[in-house]
Parts: sequence; structure tokens; C-alpha cells
Amino acid sequence: MPAPVYLFNTLGRKVEELVPLREGHVGLYCCGPTVYNFPHIGNLRTYVFEDLLVRTLRHAGYTVHHVMNITDVGHLVSDADDGEDKMLVAAKREGKRSEDIARYYTEVFFEHCRALNITRPDVVCNATDHIQQMIALIQRLEAKGLAYQSGGNVYFDVQQFESYGEFAGLDLENLRAGARIEVDEQKRGPLDFALW
Repeated sequence: MPAPVYLFNTLGRKVEELVPLREGHVGLYCCGPTVYNFPHIGNLRTYVFEDLLVRTLRHAGYTVHHVMNITDVGHLVSDADDGEDKMLVAAKREGKRSEDIARYYTEVFFEHCRALNITRPDVVCNATDHIQQMIALIQRLEAKGLAYQSGGNVYFDVQQFESYGEFAGLDLENLRAGARIEVDEQKRGPLDFALW
């Protein structure tokens, strides 16, 4: 039986004992880097924290299955949904194919992790290896009325998901459209975000 671990529950806004879905086991999915350039300290801070969490859970006696993705395609250069793909920008900048850019900067990322003694996740998966699953998931969201197509893109419709923003403590009614980025006229709502 693992020792108790207490974490801050963002949704409940208080420290609570970790109660995993399966006793003694924790599944942890972490969004990995977009591999278009060298990682900086701000990027790596995330992975230092993840490693600390995984090590703490394992030390407490939990079996941890840690999965991390590598975003090697389709990440936009700005917070707006109409930016250029970072991988394509890097390929142009360096005169290489985007696959070569992704492979090189993935290796660089893990070299930096080794230098910081960050434990490698149990599973590392590239976004490009899961395109069909992403398409299927987006189609399911569309079928449920949670996503829509507009201007060649597919957007998540935040107004259709009643508890959207709850986890982060966002008050959707009082958020200002365009406060951080230009509002995209193709969207039904200013808070909708691109899925594809």
C-alpha cells in the first residue's frame, strides 16, 4: 500500500489526498515539447516538475505509467488560430524537411533532459504517429456538437461545454474577447480554439 500523497486540487481549490482510479497505480499524461527549436529554461521547468512528481509518487510506493507526447507537426506560431505552423517555419529557416527538424530537436530535448537528470517517460509518442486517432476524436466531438468547421479549420465550441473554464476558475461571461489576441471572425465565439 503506497504512502499517502497530498496534492493541490485545482478544481476543488484545496490540498487533498491523491486517490487514484486504480489503487496503487497512477497514469500520468504530460504534454511534451513542440520540437522546432532549442528548449529554454521556461520549457524545461515543466519537465523538471513532472519528473519531481513522478519520482515522489514512485518513492511513495505507487506504480506510475508516465506518457509524454512530442508535438512534431501542426503547432501555430502565435496564440491566434491563423498563425503559421512552427515546424514549417523552422524547416524554412534551416533549409531542411520538417521531419528532420523534429528528429533533431527531439534528440536535443532529451539531451537537455539527461543533463538535468530528468527521468525519461515510460512512453514517448509523436503526434504524427497518431493523426488518424486525432481525426477520429475530432469527428466524435463534431458529432456531439462540441466542435464545428469554419474557414477550413475545426474549432472547439466552448459554449457547448457547460463546465468549460471551471477547472481554471475562469468566468467565461466576463472574459474580454481580443484582450490578448485578435478575434478570429471565422469562430462562433472568441474563446473557441482550433482543433485542426
